[in-house]
Amino acid sequence: MIKLPKDVNKVIKALEAAGFETYAVGGCVRDSLLGLAPSDWDIATAAKIKQITEVLPEAKILSEKFGVAQVSFEDGNIDIATFRIEGTYSDHRRPDEVKFITSIEEDLKRRDFTVNAIADNPDKPMVDPFGGREDIKERLIKTVGNPAERFEEDPLRMLRAIRLAAELGFDLHKSVSDGILEKKHLIEGLNKERIRNEFEKIMISKNTGKGLRMLAGMGIMQYIVGAERSEKMCKREIENFNLVADNIDTTMPIVDRRLGLFYTVFDEARGLKALKVLEFDGAMEQKLTDALMLVSRLYFLSNKYDFKKFLVKYGMDRYDYLNGLAKAQRIVYDHDEVKIMARAHILEDIRKFKEPIFIEDLAIDGNDIIEDGIAEGEKIGKILLMLIDIVHMKPNLNTRSEMLRYARQFSKSRLAASFRKVKWVK
Repeated sequence: MIKLPKDVNKVIKALEAAGFETYAVGGCVRDSLLGLAPSDWDIATAAKIKQITEVLPEAKILSEKFGVAQVSFEDGNIDIATFRIEGTYSDHRRPDEVKFITSIEEDLKRRDFTVNAIADNPDKPMVDPFGGREDIKERLIKTVGNPAERFEEDPLRMLRAIRLAAELGFDLHKSVSDGILEKKHLIEGLNKERIRNEFEKIMISKNTGKGLRMLAGMGIMQYIVGAERSEKMCKREIENFNLVADNIDTTMPIVDRRLGLFYTVFDEARGLKALKVLEFDGAMEQKLTDALMLVSRLYFLSNKYDFKKFLVKYGMDRYDYLNGLAKAQRIVYDHDEVKIMARAHILEDIRKFKEPIFIEDLAIDGNDIIEDGIAEGEKIGKILLMLIDIVHMKPNLNTRSEMLRYARQFSKSRLAASFRKVKWVK
């Protein structure tokens, strides 16, 4: 028996008191047996959905078809599902039909892995018909039933098996490995979002390096980065991949940073093609594109002027991401930290003396230029960018009078504008 949070225990007791057999099931039981603290809890019960809401009026119905409701509590959510058996999976994702039953043992038969097919009730013996507790002791991932059949039902289970192994530090049972090798081609038909979600979870797991080696060793990487990239890696890319797999677990488990580490294994052009495969959203794709195209440029930001120009062109958020990635690369590839420390000192100095970086930091804005009769329309933006060049070199010139004086010069004289970056300009 595991220790249940008081709210979970309360829900189980309420349903049991109403005459419905009820258990905590799935990952929350598994994690509890491992000494981990689940954030969400799953409960299986003989009560049907209407009976659940009668006993627990605060429950919100999530799915009438699958008999699932949810109760929120202070530390997370409790999902409550009616015992059921499932029909065929013609779409390789969801059962075509479900039948509600009253047996916890029958319900556990539909679970994916033995470590997830354990049920517990505080007043009853633990229900473990498939030896999940023994597999937890042996640190093995096994399927409930024939692996090939379970992967045929939902091919995403192959990625889930690897994700569980990466999260828990377990190994795959040989039958599971064999089943993946037999059925991995079915992954190609999965929705890219589902593949991406599992891959991202692998990338922030406790044993990401192990997960990456499993994906590569079983030929699943082709569905992550494309066959051409996974099957034809050059010597340098292979070396990079091995270093990432060996050392990524020592970096902070931040998904965009670890994804950046992964995709920068590849040469730039190949990496740009690889990141397109999983169809990341715009924000993540921008970060990963920056990782491939811009992170190397950080090493050339050796003075304040170049540093400020980089920030103006790409923004502070993009720089912060790249700088975090550079720190992770230092760990993975055992790089010297001199360049990172130098940039930190430059930025600290800029902030200490409140030196202007962006157009918003100028002592004047577009309205000042218009009111002074200097320019209007598109010309205003060009002048402001020229003024930024001036104050990047000479921050002390960022006063209203000086900025207006330079604005007049640049508006009237192309020569003055073209020589604005020369340090003797006053």
